Amino acid sequence: MDDSKKSDGQLGDSPTLPSWIDKDLIQQAVRNAGDEKSLVVAIHVSSATVAGDNYASSVYRVKATLTDGKERSFIIKGPVPGEMMASMTKESGIFRRETIMLADIIPKMEALLEEAAPGRFPPLAPRCYHSGSEPVEFIVAQDLTDDDFRIADRKRGLGLRHSLVALRSLARFHGASYALLKRQPGLADALDNNWRKSFDGVQAFLDAEFQAVANACRTWPGFEQYAERLEKYKSVAMERFTALNDPAPDAFNVITHGDFWVNNMMFRYADGWPSEHRAIDLQLSHVASPALDILYFFAGSLSEDVHVHHQDLLLREYYFELKETMELLGHEVTLLQST
Repeated sequence: MDDSKKSDGQLGDSPTLPSWIDKDLIQQAVRNAGDEKSLVVAIHVSSATVAGDNYASSVYRVKATLTDGKERSFIIKGPVPGEMMASMTKESGIFRRETIMLADIIPKMEALLEEAAPGRFPPLAPRCYHSGSEPVEFIVAQDLTDDDFRIADRKRGLGLRHSLVALRSLARFHGASYALLKRQPGLADALDNNWRKSFDGVQAFLDAEFQAVANACRTWPGFEQYAERLEKYKSVAMERFTALNDPAPDAFNVITHGDFWVNNMMFRYADGWPSEHRAIDLQLSHVASPALDILYFFAGSLSEDVHVHHQDLLLREYYFELKETMELLGHEVTLLQST
C-alpha cells in the first residue's frame, strides 16, 4: 500500500485489510503509549504473518506517521475470517484473556521481578496499548521488531542456545506468576481452563483432524494398523486433553503461557546469538501445571539434535532458573510435581 496515496489513513477496498483499522484507533494507541502530543496523519496497514504461521487471530502491522514526521509501529490482532474460527474464538474468550494478560497480569509479574531485583530481568512480553470489542474484538500491542526481535525458523527447530534462552524466560514467567497468584488468588478465576469453554467447537475440529490422519494411515504401507486406533481415540481425546489442562488441587500451579512453541516467541540477538526472549500470543494462558508448557515446547519446537540429546540439560536449566526466581520473590520450590 502506498502511503502517498493513502495519506488520510483510509485502507482502500482490499479484502484482506479490515476497514476498522483506522487513524482514530491508532491515535488512541499512540496516546496510551505515552505520547499525548503527536497526531496520526497517515497509516500503512499490512499483514504481519504469512500462510502457515497458524495463529488463531489475524495479525496486522500498522506503520503510523505522526505530526513530528516520526513513524510508530504497532501490531494489531483481530478475528480470523470464517464462521468456525469466529465461533471458537468467541466461545473461548481468547481476546479478553490476552488483553488481561498483556495489560494487567504480566505488568504485575514484571513489577514483582523488578522489585525483587531492580534492573536484572528483561520484560516477559510486549506492551498492550489498546484493546476493545467494537466493531470486532481487537488488541493493539508493541511491535517488537522495532527493537530487533524476530521469530526463529520453525522448520529448522530451535537449537540449544535458543532453547535455553526460551526456557529460562519461561521459568521466570512461571515463577513470577506463582508469586502473583499467592498475592492475588482471585486471578485464577479469570484464568480458568479455557478449553472447557470451547469444548464443542474444538471437539468438532479434532474429530475431523483425527479422521483425516486415520484415512491417510490407510494409504501408507506399514501404518494401516493405526487408522482404527485413531478413530477410537478421537472420541475421548478432547476430554482427556481438557482434563489435563485443569489445575490439580494442592499441586504446583502457575499461570501457563498455554501455547508455548517457536512461533509464539521472539528473540533478540547479540553478536549473532540469541540473548533475549519475549512471549507473544497469550490467548490460551490459564492456571495449570508448568509441565504443560514445557512438554508442549519440547514436542513442537526443538531441533532434532536438541530433542534427542539435550532435554535433561534444558530441564535442569529451567528448574534452576525457576528456583532462583522464586527464592528472590520469597518462595521456595523443591521438586516439581507431575500432572
